[in-house]
Amino acid sequence: MKTRLLPFKLFCLSLIGLLVFSCIPQTKMKYLQNKEGETPKTEFQTLQPGYILKPGDYLNVRVLSLDQKSNELFSSVVATGGANMYTNSTEQELYLKSFMVNDSGYINFPLLGYVYAKGLSVAAVEKSLTLSMDSLIKGTSVVVKLVLYNISILGEVNSPGQITIYNSRVNIFQAFALANDLTGFADRSKVQIVRTDGTKTNIIVLNVLDKDIISSPYYYLQPNDVIYVEPMKSKSFAFETFPYGLVYSTIGLALVILTFFK
Repeated sequence: MKTRLLPFKLFCLSLIGLLVFSCIPQTKMKYLQNKEGETPKTEFQTLQPGYILKPGDYLNVRVLSLDQKSNELFSSVVATGGANMYTNSTEQELYLKSFMVNDSGYINFPLLGYVYAKGLSVAAVEKSLTLSMDSLIKGTSVVVKLVLYNISILGEVNSPGQITIYNSRVNIFQAFALANDLTGFADRSKVQIVRTDGTKTNIIVLNVLDKDIISSPYYYLQPNDVIYVEPMKSKSFAFETFPYGLVYSTIGLALVILTFFK
C-alpha cells in the first residue's frame, strides 16, 4: 500500500511546488520598496518642474472686476464663472470657452489681441494678462487655468482609458488610482511614459517598485502623457494569489482515481 501511495505523494508535492513557484512574489507587486541593504528613507527631494506651455494647449481665462458694467462686458467676450465652472463644464464647453496656443505660440485674446504664451508657465501668462487688462480697466484681475488636460493609461491596469485631470498636477500613483490600480500581472519595474514635445516623442521607463521614483523628474505627469504598463513575461502561466481551490480539487480528484484503481 505504501508503495502504491508513493507516486501519488510525489505527484501532490510536485503539483504544490509548481503552483507555489507560479505565484507572483510580493517583491514584484509592492510599491516604493527600499533597496536591499539601504537604510529606509522617509524624506525625498521632490522635483516639481513647472509645466511650460506649448502649441495645442488650451487656456481658460476668467476676467474679474469690481465694476458691474465691466463684468458684463467681460462675460460677453471671455469665459467667466464661479470656482466650480471647470468641473461642471463638459469638454465641449471648455473647448468653446478656451483659448488655444497656436503654432506661432500666441493666444488670440479679446480686447488685447495676440498674447504670447509658448514657452511660458501658466502663472506667467496670468501675470501678463492681469497687467495688460489692468492698464485698460483699473481693478481687474485675471485667472488662467490649463484645461482639456488629459492623460491616457493603457496595458495592465484595471480601468484603461483616457482620464481628464482637473488639478494643476498629478503624479504617477494618482494616475494609477484613477485607473483603479495596476493588475497583479503588471510589470511595475517597466512602466513607460510616452511624452510628446512638439515634433519629438520620448519614451521614459520608470520603476515604481523603487522609492527613488518620488525624486524622479517624471514623477509628475504632463498633459497628453500616455502611460503604458507592460505585462510580466510569466503572465500566461502565473497566478496572482495561491490557488487553494485548484490544489484541493486536484488532490481530491487524484484520491478518487487512486481509490478507483485500488
